[in-house]
Amino acid sequence: MSLAITPYTCKYPEKPLNYSDYDWKLKHIPHQTNLKGEIIFESCIIYTDPDLSNKTTECDFYIYDTTWYGTTIPSEKNWVCNQEINIANIFAYSKIGEAFGSIFFGWFGDVYGRRATYVLSLSLIVVDRLVSLMAGSSFMIFVVGCIISTLPSWSVPQTVSVISMEMSSSARRSFTTSLRYTAFSVGLAIMPFLYWWLRDWKTFVIVTTAPLLPCIMFSWNIPESARWLYVEGKSKECVKILNKIAVVNNSKLKPETEKELLSVKKQKSSSSFGPLALFTGARLAFNTILLLLLWVFVSICYSVLILSTGEKSDSNPFIQFSIQALAEIPSNFIGAWLCNNIGRRRSASASFFVIGTIWIIVALRQMTSIEWLRAWWISAALITIGRLTIAVSFFAINLLNMEIYPTCLRQSGLALGNVLSSVASALAPYILYLGRRVDPRLPGLILGTSCLLSVFISMFLPETLNAKLPETIEDAKVFGSKRTQFSKVSCEIQRTEDFS
Repeated sequence: MSLAITPYTCKYPEKPLNYSDYDWKLKHIPHQTNLKGEIIFESCIIYTDPDLSNKTTECDFYIYDTTWYGTTIPSEKNWVCNQEINIANIFAYSKIGEAFGSIFFGWFGDVYGRRATYVLSLSLIVVDRLVSLMAGSSFMIFVVGCIISTLPSWSVPQTVSVISMEMSSSARRSFTTSLRYTAFSVGLAIMPFLYWWLRDWKTFVIVTTAPLLPCIMFSWNIPESARWLYVEGKSKECVKILNKIAVVNNSKLKPETEKELLSVKKQKSSSSFGPLALFTGARLAFNTILLLLLWVFVSICYSVLILSTGEKSDSNPFIQFSIQALAEIPSNFIGAWLCNNIGRRRSASASFFVIGTIWIIVALRQMTSIEWLRAWWISAALITIGRLTIAVSFFAINLLNMEIYPTCLRQSGLALGNVLSSVASALAPYILYLGRRVDPRLPGLILGTSCLLSVFISMFLPETLNAKLPETIEDAKVFGSKRTQFSKVSCEIQRTEDFS
């Protein structure tokens, strides 16, 4: 929302008393008439001397529509017209930062633990947002601040999700995931009203960053993942966490279970190889490639939906953004219900089919002259349904991603998915740029085709509904094949899963 490009035009001389605002603008700003007979003003050129000729020149100064936004980054820094590509580049560079950060923090989480990753990630976000605020007019300093602050942006929610999922029984994995996504959607729904109230992008960034400080202060109260401690051979710490869980649940860890846990030594882990270990074995590599393709397509669609909502000027962009974010809340529970009843794989396929159809309709709308089909509320309804549906896709893919990979590689697997997701999201502003500058049908056609292809891809993934999770790299190599047979270590963990 801070990077939203608000409507703008060249700054023209002050109006004399004998002219109306519209007529004075009509005299100084070049314009053309569209198919509906509406006058459309140029944004980047102005008549040099409208009384003598129609000669035009590029703008030196701009007037921005402040109906909804007081200031945004583009309006404050005049990143419009020839410099409008700066906005797309900032998104792209930030997503590249997310990609590198996902690789590092995914490896860091598997080697040094989930909790340490969470604390480090939050701290980096706070520090580097301050860098962006102090960048002034320097594009490079601003970009550096954006890149560094986006390095850990995926690892914060991902780490919390992994901890909660690794402490949940198989029957509750989808429910705990839906809670995290619901919290995310509530945050998105509240955020635009903060901007609407504050109206200034710098104040908005400060206010939305401040709540991270108490999260850092109290983050050490978050328990480390008992599964990660177990796999890493830290049996004493694992037992300590499980005893805390037992106290909270008015239960007690059985002596024989504690003895069994303490007797297990650290298994040979593949986490030291990082993402490369996800391609060891034909079946594991095949699952990884399919998941990565789905991450690419779902991330592009979601990013385009988010960005296009923030720039709407024909209605209140803040209310639209909030309503569409709220639409994601029921979709989280719809996603959980679908995943628990028809399976993760079919849920992903069905949701991709719906969102693909919506994108095709969006493209076809650009070819019609029927006024009500091009009304803003039709566009808002399609985007809202799209947000609801794409949230179901995200839910199913995220659940598959966490369940297909073993404990020793789970965070690395999520990190690699986030890498491709970030790289794919970097394409979103360029797709919108094509729609604004080349052909308005292109975004819908590109995204519709991608979603329909995802329907086909998702059917080849293994179903994980009520399946026992792989715990070792050897388990993951056969997960989804006909010869699935898990190792002894994973069976031992399974016996403690229902308790935890």
